[in-house]
Amino acid sequence: MSRRIVFLLISACLGWSAYGQGKSKVTDSLEQMLPKAQGPLKVDILNRLTYEFITHDNNKVETYNKEARDLGKSIHYLKGEARAYTYRGVYEYLSGRLSEGHADLNRGLELAIQAGDEQLRGYTLLQLGVCSLEEVQMDSALHFFKKSREVFKDSADPVTLSKLYRNISALYGQRYQTDSQQYYLDRAISIRRLLPDKTLLTEAIILKANTRVRFGDFAGAEKLLKQAAELVGPGANDEENRNDILHMQALILFQKGKFEQAVVAFDSARNYFFRKTLLHKYVTLLIDLGKVFADRGEYELALNNLYDALRLSGLRGFEAESGIIRIEIGRINHHLGDPRQAMLMADEALRLDRRKLLRGDLANALSLKGIALTDVKDYTAARQCLDSALKIYTDLGSVLGKSEARRSLGYLEGKRKRYGEALQHYQESIRLAESITYRYGLAWSCWATGDIYFRQGDLKNALLFLDRSLDYARHVGSNEVIVRNYNTRRDLLTAQGRYQEALKYSTLANVLNDSIHRTDVARRFVNLEKIREIEQRDRDIKVLQQDKLLAQDKLQLQAAQLKQQSILLVAGVVGLLLLSVLAIMYYRFYTRIKALNVSVTDKNTRIQAQADKLKQYNLELKQLYREVSEQKEEIQMQADKLTETNRNMTDVNRSLEKIVTEKTVELRRTNDELMKYNAELLQFSYTVSHNLRGPVARLLGLADLADKEHDFQQVKQLIDFIGVTAHDLDLIIKDLSKILELRNNPHQAQEVVALASEWEQSKSLLQDSLTGNEEIVANFEDLPAITTVRPMLQSIFYNLLSNAIKFKSPERRLKVVATSQRVNGKAILEISDNGLGFNIRLHHEKLFKLYKRFHTHVEGRGLGLYLIKSQVEVLQGTIEVDSEPDKGSAFRIILPISNGESHGEIDQ
Repeated sequence: MSRRIVFLLISACLGWSAYGQGKSKVTDSLEQMLPKAQGPLKVDILNRLTYEFITHDNNKVETYNKEARDLGKSIHYLKGEARAYTYRGVYEYLSGRLSEGHADLNRGLELAIQAGDEQLRGYTLLQLGVCSLEEVQMDSALHFFKKSREVFKDSADPVTLSKLYRNISALYGQRYQTDSQQYYLDRAISIRRLLPDKTLLTEAIILKANTRVRFGDFAGAEKLLKQAAELVGPGANDEENRNDILHMQALILFQKGKFEQAVVAFDSARNYFFRKTLLHKYVTLLIDLGKVFADRGEYELALNNLYDALRLSGLRGFEAESGIIRIEIGRINHHLGDPRQAMLMADEALRLDRRKLLRGDLANALSLKGIALTDVKDYTAARQCLDSALKIYTDLGSVLGKSEARRSLGYLEGKRKRYGEALQHYQESIRLAESITYRYGLAWSCWATGDIYFRQGDLKNALLFLDRSLDYARHVGSNEVIVRNYNTRRDLLTAQGRYQEALKYSTLANVLNDSIHRTDVARRFVNLEKIREIEQRDRDIKVLQQDKLLAQDKLQLQAAQLKQQSILLVAGVVGLLLLSVLAIMYYRFYTRIKALNVSVTDKNTRIQAQADKLKQYNLELKQLYREVSEQKEEIQMQADKLTETNRNMTDVNRSLEKIVTEKTVELRRTNDELMKYNAELLQFSYTVSHNLRGPVARLLGLADLADKEHDFQQVKQLIDFIGVTAHDLDLIIKDLSKILELRNNPHQAQEVVALASEWEQSKSLLQDSLTGNEEIVANFEDLPAITTVRPMLQSIFYNLLSNAIKFKSPERRLKVVATSQRVNGKAILEISDNGLGFNIRLHHEKLFKLYKRFHTHVEGRGLGLYLIKSQVEVLQGTIEVDSEPDKGSAFRIILPISNGESHGEIDQ
C-alpha cells in the first residue's frame, strides 16, 4: 500500500492552476490561436496544449508534442525544444514507460541548461525526482529534489514549492520515515490551502488519507476523504481526483464490511484509470482489488486481477509492483494448500533488486516465506524469516505489519505444538490489531486463538474466541475465516459428543465452501455484464460526441456563410458611397484648379524675383564663410600652442610632485632616526639611574656610618668598604661609557666575557641586599664564556639577580640558579628562582613595558625588565619568561654566537 503514495501524486506534478480557470476555455483559445502562430510563439502554444492534455487526451498529447519538438529543433528554439522534451518525459512516465521518460527528461534538462532557463531546469529536476521515485531509486530521487529545491528556494511561486514539498514527503514515505513524510506533506497542504484553486489541495489531502489507510487509521482516512470530496468540483478537471477518492473509499468500505459498495467503487475507478492509460494507478488498483477478493476467500477472482496486474507490470517494467503481486499470489497459494508454490513466489520476490523492493514489501516477502517453510515443517528457517520480518515491521513502526508477523509466529508455534508460545503470539497480534481496528486480522487471530484453546482442551475460551472471530469475519466478509471457524466448531462439538450440532457446522462449512466457487462464477458473469454495459456506454458517448461535433461544424458553416453575406452587402454599400464621394470631390477639385491657374502665374513671377535675391544672398554668404574659415584656422593654431603649453606645465608639475615625495620620505626617515635616538637616550638615562643607584646608596650609607663611628678600626674598615664601592662605581661608569661607544660602533665593544666572573660581580654589587640565608648557585661549565658586550651582560645579570632578591617568597628560602649552554649555535643563559612569581597569561602583554610592576609590597619603579629586554635586543638576542604565582620565575636569554667562536675554559 505504500506504493500508492507515489501513484496518487504523479498526475498532479503538472501545473494544476490552469485547470482551476477552466480547461476547456484555455485549450479552445489556444487551439484557435495555433493556425495563425509562427516561430517560437507556435512552439510555446504547442507545449501549452501538450501540458493541458497530458492526462486527458493521449492522441493530442503525442501530436502536439511531436510538432513542438520538430519545430523547436528546426528553428533552433532551445527553450521550446527543452520544454517539449520535458513534457514528453512526464507523459511517458505517467504512461508507465519509465526508462523512456527518464531519457527524455534528461534530454530536456540538458537543453534547459544550454538555454539558460532556470525555472524549466528546476521543474525538470523535480520531474526527474518523481520518475526516480517511480523506479524506486530513492537516492537519485533525493538528489534531484535537492537540486530542484536549490533552484526554487528563493522562488515566489507557491505552487511549485508545494509540489516540491509533496514529492519530498513521498520520498520519505518510501523510506518509512513517517515523521519527515508527514512534516513535508503538512507543509504542502498549508501552502495549498492559501491557493485559490483547490485542485492541488484535494490531491494532497487524498495523499494524506492514503497514508492513514496504509497505517490502518481508517477513521482518520475517512475524515480526510470527506474534506477532499467537499473540495472536488463536478467538472472534468477534477475527474482524476474523484476516482482517487473512490479508490480510497473502496478500501475503507471493505474494512466496514460493505463489500458490494466497495466493488462498485473499485470498478468505476479501475475503468477510468484504464481508459486514461494511468497504468500505475491501474496496476495499484488491481493489486488492492486482488487483496480484497483474497481476504474474502474468492481466490479465483483475486488471482485473475493479480495476474493481470503482473502481466502489465512486466510489460511496463514495474519491478516493485511485480514483487508485491508475487507476494499476494503466494499468500493465496498458502491458503489453497500449495506451500511449494507459495515459497516459489516469495523467493521470486526476494530475488528482485533490493533497491526496487521497499522495506515493508521485503518484510511481507520474508513473512510469506516463513509461513511456507512452516507448512513444509522447516521450522528453524521459518523462525529466522519471521523474526527478520518482525524486526523490519518494528523498525518501520508498522502496527499492522507487527500484528501479521505475530500471527504468523503463532501459526509456526502451533504447528510445533508449542501452544503456550503460540497463544502469546496470537494474543499480542490481537492487541495490536485492536489498536488500529484491523478487523480482518482480528478475524484470523481470534480464530487461531480459539483453535489453540481447543487443542489445549480449554473449550470455554475456545468457544469465546471462535464467537469473536465469527463476528469479525462476517463483518469484513472473509469466507475463508468463516469456513475454518465452522470446521473448528465441528471438531469442538465432536469432542463434546454433540454430534448433531457438529454435523450442522460441517454442512455449513461445506455449503459455504461451495458457494465461494459459485460466487466466483456469478461474479465473473456480473463483471462481464458490467464491462459490456460500460463499453456500450462508452460507444454511446462517442456517438453523442460525434453528433455534437457535426452539429458544431454545421453551426460554424452557417455562421461563416452568414458572415460572408454580411461582408458582401456591407462592401457594396460602402463602394457606392465611395463612388459618390469621389465624384463630388473631382468636381470641386476641377473648379479649384481653374481658379488657381491664374494665381500660379503671378506667384511664379514673384518666385523668380525672390530667386534672384537668394542668389545674391548666397554669394555674400560664401564670402562670409571664407572669412570664418580663416579665423577658425587661426583659432586652431592658438589652441595647439595652448595644448603644448599645458603639456609642458603637466611635466613640470609631475617633476615637482616627485621631488616633494622624495623630500617627504627623507624627512620621515630622519624623523624616525631622531625618535630612535631619543628612545636610546631615554633608555641610557634609565640604565644610568638604575645601575648607579645601588653603589651610590652604599657610599652614602657607609659615609654616614663612618661619620657616626668613633672607633678608629671600624672607621678604617668602613673607609675600605667605601673604596671597594667606589671601585665598583668606577667600573659601572666605565661600563656606561662603553655602552655609549656601543651605540656608534657596537662590534668594536664586543669581547670575550667570562660568565662566572660577571655573575660574581653582580652578587658583590648586591651584597647589601643579601642576608646570607640565600642559596645562589651558578653553573657555567657547558658554556663558560661568550663574545658579547660585557657591560650590558653584567647589567642583565645584575637586574635579574636584583629582581630575584626583591621578590623572594617570605615562606621559603630563596634559591637562585644560573646556567649556560650552547644549543643550535645559540648561547642560552637561564636564571631561575623560587620567588613570588606572577601570572604570565595575565601580564604577558605588559611584561616588558616601562614602569610596569606586578608586586606592590616592594619598592621599585618598574624599570628592570624593560632595561633587560632593551639590552638583550641591542645584543641581537631574545628573552623568554616562564612564571607561575608563588612558584617562581625562569628567564631564558638567547644570544647569538659568532661563527667559529668556541670558548672552553678561560683564565679567571
